[in-house]
Amino acid sequence: MGKIIVIDSSNEKHVLKFKTYEYPNLMELIANSYYEDIGECRGRGLCGTCVVETDNEELLKEELDINERLILKQLLGNSNNLRLACQIRLTPKLNNSTFKVIDNY
Repeated sequence: MGKIIVIDSSNEKHVLKFKTYEYPNLMELIANSYYEDIGECRGRGLCGTCVVETDNEELLKEELDINERLILKQLLGNSNNLRLACQIRLTPKLNNSTFKVIDNY
């Protein structure tokens, strides 16, 4: 079992435990764990309402889907530590990572 820290839009920290592939993506884990209002497009990577900032270097080195790359660029410019939570799979490499929900776009 893995665990992550999520800092919500009110700057409160939540420690969330997860099993690999327990949810389709990080956005679902966040939404189901403490009801953060994210993901208007229901995880299709089209709206940009589930932007998170992360410290996970391995995750940040991954090649982004073209839609995710375009949405992040349109909303926030070229920040290299942002991802869409709906595009992050729950894998062991997320263990002990921190994600901050970004809601001011």
